[in-house]
Amino acid sequence: MNRYLLPVFCLFGTVALAQSPGDSSAVFTTNNKPVIEKSGRKTVIDEIKDKATKIRETIKDPEKLKDAALSRASVGASASAAGQEFNTDALPDLGLKIQPQKKKRKKADNTNNFFKSEYEGIGVTRVVNRFGAGDRATSEEFFVLKEYQQPSPYAKDIAWYDYRASRVTNVLIKDKAYAQILHGPYRRFVGDALMEEGYYYVGTKHARWTSYFPDFTLKDKVRFDKGFPEDSRVSYYDEAKTKVKEIVPKLYGKCSGDYRAFYEGGQLLLEGKMDDSVRVGKWREYHQFGTGGRTKKEIQYGRDKWDPAQPVVLREWDNRGKMIFENKDKKKPVEGEEESF
Repeated sequence: MNRYLLPVFCLFGTVALAQSPGDSSAVFTTNNKPVIEKSGRKTVIDEIKDKATKIRETIKDPEKLKDAALSRASVGASASAAGQEFNTDALPDLGLKIQPQKKKRKKADNTNNFFKSEYEGIGVTRVVNRFGAGDRATSEEFFVLKEYQQPSPYAKDIAWYDYRASRVTNVLIKDKAYAQILHGPYRRFVGDALMEEGYYYVGTKHARWTSYFPDFTLKDKVRFDKGFPEDSRVSYYDEAKTKVKEIVPKLYGKCSGDYRAFYEGGQLLLEGKMDDSVRVGKWREYHQFGTGGRTKKEIQYGRDKWDPAQPVVLREWDNRGKMIFENKDKKKPVEGEEESF
């Protein structure tokens, strides 16, 4: 019986040895003709290959997955159980929120995107003020304090909105009931052209201020720190830096702008303008206390740093407001020169 089975076993052994090592889909005879045809069912390896292909296609689409998530998720997805269709819900949670890409804001200081009810921790209210007509029609968008807050005594110009006159001004505040102090973003338009934008902090210019030409090209850009150029040199009477002694303005690396000095009690002592470390224009000195006015002395300097004119005392007053000296030979103010501070 065994001698009849031996040729059969030899035949099957020859077929097995003749199988092609690079093709697992069928068993071949010595004539290279398959005796076992490939079935329509996918193997586990085929499933993994299909999933890897789908993952590669998904990576190319930025709206579906972020690159960071895909680089880690593709490994987990390719090793998932066979027979499951690939989808983003099956990916492991990497703590990333998948959202469509958003366009960058055109400008960071856009008041149209400023919807908060406070700025720097202080409550504000938005105001839109329009005046003028035609091509010169002007509109202002700004914010004011919800509740009145006393501005810094060391700042020179305090911006506030006078709703009786419907205008922003920096004149001396005489009645707090009508003064709405500017605080937060500010923008000014002439027609459709943005001319100026910046921020106020309790009435003083703060952070970056930018002005433009009508074609929206940059005209000037300055950074402020609560009313003074950001690089200004400030000295104090106390170590806690609560009592300002002197503020020397610095603009574009030079000592230029409004100079101010104060008494230890906070009263203004001296003020004027500097042009590259040179005193220019009219300077005023003040009494610490006065019953009829605090102005003590007015001194006239050259028009700019190139003017060789020597300083001249124009007038002097006592602390009761009585004039005790007047220079009869004083020159008339130059046209366009500021007469008051």
